[in-house]
Amino acid sequence: MMLAPNGWSRLMLDSKQFNLPSLLGELAQARHRQLLILCGRRQWAITQYQAIAGDKPALALSNDTQFYRAIWPQHLHQILGQEFQFVCYDGYSGIIPNKLAAAAGTVQAGGLLILLMPELTTLENWCDPALNKWLSEGEKPDSSLFLARLAKLIAQYNSWYISESGESQLPLQYKAPRQTLNLTQQNNLISSIARHLTTKTPSPVLLSADRGRGKSAALGLIAAQFKDQSIVICAQQRRAVQNSFKHLARAFGIEEPSVQQNSLHNLTYMPPDVLLSSQLEMDILLIDEAAAIPVPILKKLLSRCNRIIFASTLVGYEGNGRGYTLRFQNHLKAHFPRYLSCQLDEPIRYAANDPLENQMRQIFALDSQLTAPTEVKPDLIQYQLIERADLLNDDALLRQVFALLVLAHYQTSVNDLRQLLDSPSNRLFIAKQNELLIGVCLVGIEGGLDQELAAQIAQCTRRPAGHMMAQQLSQLQGDTDFITHKGARIARIAIAPELQKQGIGQTLISFVIKHLRNQVSYFGSSFGAQAQLLRFWQKLGFEAMKMGYKQDKSSGEFAIIVVHKNTTLNISTVRSQFKTQLFFDLPVLYRDLPWQLVYELCRTLPANELTQANLEQMDYLANKPSTQQQVAPVLYDAIMAQPNLLSALANISQMRLILLLLQRHQPKDLGSELRVESKKQLQQVYQQLLSEVYAEITCTKRPI
Repeated sequence: MMLAPNGWSRLMLDSKQFNLPSLLGELAQARHRQLLILCGRRQWAITQYQAIAGDKPALALSNDTQFYRAIWPQHLHQILGQEFQFVCYDGYSGIIPNKLAAAAGTVQAGGLLILLMPELTTLENWCDPALNKWLSEGEKPDSSLFLARLAKLIAQYNSWYISESGESQLPLQYKAPRQTLNLTQQNNLISSIARHLTTKTPSPVLLSADRGRGKSAALGLIAAQFKDQSIVICAQQRRAVQNSFKHLARAFGIEEPSVQQNSLHNLTYMPPDVLLSSQLEMDILLIDEAAAIPVPILKKLLSRCNRIIFASTLVGYEGNGRGYTLRFQNHLKAHFPRYLSCQLDEPIRYAANDPLENQMRQIFALDSQLTAPTEVKPDLIQYQLIERADLLNDDALLRQVFALLVLAHYQTSVNDLRQLLDSPSNRLFIAKQNELLIGVCLVGIEGGLDQELAAQIAQCTRRPAGHMMAQQLSQLQGDTDFITHKGARIARIAIAPELQKQGIGQTLISFVIKHLRNQVSYFGSSFGAQAQLLRFWQKLGFEAMKMGYKQDKSSGEFAIIVVHKNTTLNISTVRSQFKTQLFFDLPVLYRDLPWQLVYELCRTLPANELTQANLEQMDYLANKPSTQQQVAPVLYDAIMAQPNLLSALANISQMRLILLLLQRHQPKDLGSELRVESKKQLQQVYQQLLSEVYAEITCTKRPI
């Protein structure tokens, strides 16, 4: 391509947009970034982008194989950590919010995010190839509310755009003060943290920041300040801490290491699981992107070092750190009241009030803040169903709903915003008090598919999009009713943090069930298995049907599926199968589950009759000194037959029976917890457990 003397192609110089080069110069002086939308046919838009970018540092994201040097990454970490003057996102490849937001994060100060789109007036009814990502089997919508909102926001924000039709919107001049790099806040924060770490009784540091604020760089500079001490930096991926290594190298005037190199000077990278299994001694522990690490693991890391920094991004692309920060802060307050909490607000990679950052926050509701009342007034709470169109017409409500979902779960990402607007199977229920949002319940309608497809799903030969819970339930015993009948999966329940544990969530779910009762055959949910959470669902009448076989990478928990007991479908055989499977897996797969969770799983399981032989053997052993080997199998058979026997035992007996008998832990590994220090004491424990169980059976005259 022939370039003009200033580096711009003649194609652009001959167009009406001759002032774009000067606008970029003004952007660079302000250290700002901007969104430019090219509206028209795909090939026209690609040609325009290539004319703008020329031979400057650029990144193009597209699945068009004819698009020169374009890539379409499957994972966002493939592009994060890089910077380009021009970044092109080909909307014709599909508008995937996570990917578009990540692309924006790679634009350097003075650069453009260039979005290729059809004409804005056609956007709502445009056949976006990414829309299928938010559709379930059998759904064929003819429009996208997410894209309708995007078009509305672009118009409201007076975004820069150039249209193939000849219409364009570019300012004659970009007016913003000239800005220089200001590291004052970062330097002050580093000094404050360094002083805190050198006190006689150091406590944890909680560091929070939005993207572009220099959080990872600060960790590297902190490591440089303690150059004579051994420091470990911990994150899920080595690539995530490259910026820390880069700034450490700069501080020492040495070459930046490659992402394959795990050590530099006094800083060593280790993933969380490797660190916990090692005996490595360290002076300081740095944890980057802490919100992506399961909280139970973070708590274990707390015990490895008394000088520790937890750093996390408040607003991310694949998740959000606000909810994590709130919950982990509460843990630190309870156990480390002198912990240091600090935040980086001023951007470093670009200047404050950056147009692109502001546009991305508006488009994806990334800066939404929940405004909730300070106290619950039950008489003033209203529960209602919200249609997706209502969210399009009430952006303030949409932003409040998304803010509450973000607070409730770290893995809430900007993709979820599109699902909220574009998934036809979604039903959104809310709780309001004095017009302020206090609760959200997101429900997905599943099933209702034909018998032929249902049979294929049950045989695992088809796996259509969506219908996650229905498919998993049907594949437990080959029951196609879960597929052919409609079910309601409660996907998210979120209550304003300050108003939790006051019955709002239970009442909201009861409202959902009442509203949808005549539209579906069963209600269910899936969540990370925790004792307290499972108890919440059991109180509402839900029963466990299945537990996953792999732990979630973010939470470290096994997923569990629950179904409400009031259903016309046959769930009794599924419950019996779950009971058998659970007892089989407890000694190995679920060996490390908290005993309190095992108790909650067992206490509502279906009971079988005790055999006369079992009772006679218990009676014999309970009335004489008996060995552990004699007692254990008899006790196991009794609990297996009637798991609700656990509810009648003393708390310590529940713990001992679950840890020793059901999970098969060795007493020597749990000496202090079990309060057992010798074989004689262990024998006495088994004898006592047998006596308690036998007494409960004989006193309550349980069926035989």
